[in-house]
Amino acid sequence: MKKILIINLLLMLLILPGYSQDVKDIIQKSHDAVKVSSFEAVSTLTIYDGKGNKRVRENTMASKTFADNTEKRIIKFISPAEVRGTGILIFDYEDKSDDMWVYLPAMRKTRRIVSSEKSKGFMGSEFSNADMTIPTMEDFTYVISGSETIDNQDCWMITSTPVNMDKEDEYGFGKAISWIGKNDFIVRRTEYFDFDGDHFKTIKTLGYKLLDEINLKYMITDMLAENHSNGRSSSMKMNKIQITDSNNDYFTVSYLER
Repeated sequence: MKKILIINLLLMLLILPGYSQDVKDIIQKSHDAVKVSSFEAVSTLTIYDGKGNKRVRENTMASKTFADNTEKRIIKFISPAEVRGTGILIFDYEDKSDDMWVYLPAMRKTRRIVSSEKSKGFMGSEFSNADMTIPTMEDFTYVISGSETIDNQDCWMITSTPVNMDKEDEYGFGKAISWIGKNDFIVRRTEYFDFDGDHFKTIKTLGYKLLDEINLKYMITDMLAENHSNGRSSSMKMNKIQITDSNNDYFTVSYLER
């Protein structure tokens, strides 16, 4: 009996690292699937309050992946008048926390967004500032918690848990469950749970487009964030997308302030 127990323990030690690596491989492929080398777009952010009223904000966006695999992204709002000129610059690093800056034209000042602010709403929406970036993989532990069909697509259910309390505060949740397509690695849905284990937010992918058929790169074109604690929701839709070699000067603080 003791020999059987020892053999079983050895088998578990051999299997678990591979299983863990498979989970990280799925997460990495889900990140890579939507990482287009360079593009520009026009998108609309619509914010709904709990009473059905809405605010519509249009922006332009440019994104480019550089030689060190850092994805740099700039978002500049063009309407309505009260947010025109507001801009956000993001340096999305692969192996460390991202850098984010926001430019507020009324103050004529660029301010860096610190870690404690990344969980706050993006431009007053139900998307957080952290939702505008690809999470650093080492900030979470991952477990395959099941399998389910979403929109006729067979998906892994993967639970992501921040590695410590600092990361919980930075991202603004205690755990998240994501449904990732087994064929295309597109994240169909993510449910977020607070520090008490209550489900407080869901982000759904409502539309996506294959932009690069050779490298199988997709663009999420329609997302909906629903806040279950306050009844608010926000949608983000890509109206125009163009694959182009964006000017490197776009991804600077000086351009952000123009």
